[in-house]
Amino acid sequence: MSSDYVVGLDMGTTAVSVIVGEFTADGETRVIGAGTAPANGVAKGVIVNIDEATESLRAAVSQAERMAGVEIRGVCASVSGPHIRSFSSRGVIALPAGRREVSARDIEKVTEAARSITLPFNQEIVHSLPQDFAVDSHPGIRDPIGMSAMRLEAEVHIVTALGMPLENMVKACKKTGLEIVELVFDPIAAARAVLTREETELGCLLVDVGGGVTSYALYFGGTVRASGVVAAGGVNVTNDLAVGLRTSAAVAEQLKLSHGVALASLAQEEERVLVPGVGGREAREIRTQILAAIIEPRTEEIFTMVKKQVGGDPYYRLLGAGVVLAGGGSQLRGMAGVAEEVFDLPVRVGRAANLMGLSELVDTAGWTTGIGLLLWGADRIAAQGIGGPADRVKWMFHRIKQMTSLFS
Repeated sequence: MSSDYVVGLDMGTTAVSVIVGEFTADGETRVIGAGTAPANGVAKGVIVNIDEATESLRAAVSQAERMAGVEIRGVCASVSGPHIRSFSSRGVIALPAGRREVSARDIEKVTEAARSITLPFNQEIVHSLPQDFAVDSHPGIRDPIGMSAMRLEAEVHIVTALGMPLENMVKACKKTGLEIVELVFDPIAAARAVLTREETELGCLLVDVGGGVTSYALYFGGTVRASGVVAAGGVNVTNDLAVGLRTSAAVAEQLKLSHGVALASLAQEEERVLVPGVGGREAREIRTQILAAIIEPRTEEIFTMVKKQVGGDPYYRLLGAGVVLAGGGSQLRGMAGVAEEVFDLPVRVGRAANLMGLSELVDTAGWTTGIGLLLWGADRIAAQGIGGPADRVKWMFHRIKQMTSLFS
């Protein structure tokens, strides 16, 4: 991959999406290509067949490469699945006697101290995100750099994943000629694309409704306070329709997308739809209200599962900006209404704003994670103080080496 480009890879349960961005002279990222393919060999966000997943990945990458006119090498990839765990950890360090001013290096050290914990077998740290700092026992400090101190503490949000699913993703990418430069938890990537700074400050719950799983990240005070996954998503809705209508999953998915609504009160009483028969049976006509009567209970259950996990967090009661939905599953009409009933908070469906380049290609909720990965990768490069192409290459290969060391 050329050092002037950054690539986001979202390998979901139902689709593999690749988005390519180009750095502009003023430091912006412009979308220059995108590719998508049905996700085979993936279940609930985890690869279950490497060969099938590799073929899906190869198809999406080829499409993106043709459109962008570049060869893709390094990618910023999403990670999700029921194996994800998250928690807070505290790190503490003492500053050297001859230097009592907090530096960026001290921030790295105290974050590393928070990471130095005993993890369950085969768990790997994906994120360690500082939340708040305390300087000489004075808490609630966001940026302690430059402050005089003898002791520095940090509360850090840790996200972990099972090593084997990560290793299988690395293998699938390598078979496609790709290297994973950075791994990002789905809702954290989606939040980068759709949340405003004001929302992250006031308090906002990002809920990413995927095909196999639904993940979430709770923000307050400008940082992640809680995150997690529930093992249900859009595929569960499709399966309910297939059983309830006695039809195939493919037909159920098509009916869900074309005539489905998540809130039964939005269904038109007179509207009807034809359901193809199975095994030579005749097609039959049903009211779309029947679709809604099947869809609404499952979507309500999914949001209730999320609320059960995150509702006990003390920051949940402080969500001044409500809930933002993301992911392909959030595109179903009425999803925001169901979420409002469950969370008892204002809800909007997130869309990435102010994108440059071929933004119309990725202007749906299903692309929010991919766009977030693109922006996350660009942020990381900027944060490293990387200005020139040679430096960008160094950073990318440094991250590739770090990723490889996880599984060597």
